[in-house]
Amino acid sequence: MDEITLFSVITAVINNEWISSNRNQIYFDNSIVDPRPINLSKPNEMKNIVIYGASGHAKMIVDIILKNNDYNLIGFTDSYKPVNSAVYGYKIIGNLDSLSVLIKKFNIEGIVIGIGDNDLRLSIYRSIKKIAPKIEFVPVVHPSAILAEDILVPEGAVLMAGTIVNANAKLGKFCLLNTKASLGHDSVMSDFSSLSSGVTIAGNVSIGFCSSICLSASVSQGITIGDYTVIGGASLVLKSIGDFKLAYGVPIHTEKDRTLDLMHTA
Repeated sequence: MDEITLFSVITAVINNEWISSNRNQIYFDNSIVDPRPINLSKPNEMKNIVIYGASGHAKMIVDIILKNNDYNLIGFTDSYKPVNSAVYGYKIIGNLDSLSVLIKKFNIEGIVIGIGDNDLRLSIYRSIKKIAPKIEFVPVVHPSAILAEDILVPEGAVLMAGTIVNANAKLGKFCLLNTKASLGHDSVMSDFSSLSSGVTIAGNVSIGFCSSICLSASVSQGITIGDYTVIGGASLVLKSIGDFKLAYGVPIHTEKDRTLDLMHTA
């Protein structure tokens, strides 16, 4: 590191700017100096993949991909951020409308949907499937995740750092287990469902399609959570909850009907 760069880093620390020297690159407030060049050499014949979405959730997925070193990450696609801008060391190479062109240009074989919101993740999946019906939806598992020997990780699933999946549990397609979430024995997560950070699910629990268990909530043994239902953060669930509900409390004391944008449920 030369004297000018060192001075910039010291100045940023004094000014309380966020800095990371990860991968020998310097980041300031989420913008990057000298983003990674696109690598098409496919080291060890790794598949070229992209991430759809370029938010904080997607940054966590980048970190997992780099740690596992199973795929060659080309960059991001995102419909809301400028093309060629950089996020966490990788360029946004296009948007959903240009995906079919990008697949041919960069020989992309797989995609990770880096969207934390269940309804939006489902909507994006349906859009991608129409554009690229043969694309592989890559599952991503942090190396610190603990999975029982019989656990199968389906397409599109994302398991963040410190997650635990116990014996005979079932993971649905495109489900999300965030940091330190725990899924109990014989429990089932349906497709596009999610556990936020710190969630604890006991044994023999069923979580419905596209349902969300929010930050640090706990669900007791044998409970059923319906489809498209949201359990509020830090809630304690001691009774089963139906479809299309917003429920919260310690224990659950409030249930409201939940309506969805028809775009997500069509």
